[in-house]
Amino acid sequence: MTSFVTDPHNIRLGILGMTEGNGHPYSWSAMFNRFDRELMQKECPFPAIPDYLYLQDYEKMGIPGARMEYVCCDHRRDAEHVAKLSLIPHVADHPEELIGKVDAVIIATDIGSEHIRRARPFIAAGMPLFIDKPLCDNAADLDFFTRLFEEGYPILSSS
Repeated sequence: MTSFVTDPHNIRLGILGMTEGNGHPYSWSAMFNRFDRELMQKECPFPAIPDYLYLQDYEKMGIPGARMEYVCCDHRRDAEHVAKLSLIPHVADHPEELIGKVDAVIIATDIGSEHIRRARPFIAAGMPLFIDKPLCDNAADLDFFTRLFEEGYPILSSS
């Protein structure tokens, strides 16, 4: 089996995108990196996120050996804010900047018609992808992702 990660004890992740009403970059990054407890409560633009994060045992948060290292959103100010609250050390201005700096990418947007465009640079680089739901919203895009899967490309999406 092919390994896509150089060091399984140091998995570097990047998270991309933010759409109106979808705060996944805040919550998913916090689950990997933990978060600034005071700022998340005061500044997160999605009140439900700190509400459910605070229900978890803070000391048990995180995934050993994996960290969110980069964030890139359509607007830099959004990425900087996510980075500050979710303790992400690097902000990128363009998604392609993550290539060679992370082992895998999470595309955290929920607009299926954008996912091929957002995924293309990482597919070309052979990087593993997790794409938020909906993976796509039309048959042509589904065919594209199905072919990738059938060819063994490391891609995952879930509901």
